[in-house]
Amino acid sequence: MPPTTVLGVDGAPGGWAVARVVVDGGRAREVVFSTVATFAGALADAGGAAGAVGVDMPVGLPERGRRACDLLAKRRLGWAHARVFLTPPRAVLGCASHPEASALHRTLVDGRGMSVQTWHILGKVAEVDDLAGDPRVLEVHPELSFTALAGHPLPPKRRPEGRAARRDALRRWAGEVDLPPGTDHLDALAVAWTAARWLAGASEVLPPDPPRDARGRPMRIVV
Repeated sequence: MPPTTVLGVDGAPGGWAVARVVVDGGRAREVVFSTVATFAGALADAGGAAGAVGVDMPVGLPERGRRACDLLAKRRLGWAHARVFLTPPRAVLGCASHPEASALHRTLVDGRGMSVQTWHILGKVAEVDDLAGDPRVLEVHPELSFTALAGHPLPPKRRPEGRAARRDALRRWAGEVDLPPGTDHLDALAVAWTAARWLAGASEVLPPDPPRDARGRPMRIVV
């Protein structure tokens, strides 16, 4: 297989962390990290070269209820299930405040309100939803990627041992890389690993036969 280029994109404070990776012979041969203000900027960075763009944000939003892929991801992570947030229905993207969004969420998802944490990332969910018609865009959860790399869920990334374990897991694929401060680019690199697996036909999809949302996008998480 000739060399391919993939992008891993992860939400970061004030924008998006991007790992642009050239993959050759199943390994990362060149890794370039950047930070962009918008998801559109990440896709522009991909240009025509990237065969797949993995992003740690929902692709395919429900009209109501929960997505099977989120529940399967939680089950896969076991004790670390809280690292997967449950995707809200698309209708809440139009709400102007958290109380409004939470009230609407309650009518659409079994009477349950929406967390403040979910409210704070709705802007990024909307950015991806606007551009997820690009067939290269794949939803990837970095914690599932790390679990697949290591064979088990890793310690929390806020701890030094958790960050070290993630670096060790990625070293087998990417070797030693000079990472920017923080963990967002580390997550972006794990997302790029899954994007490369997707292109190589070696990835796993949760669920295997995903349903599609109202815009025809598969509600799935690629691992």
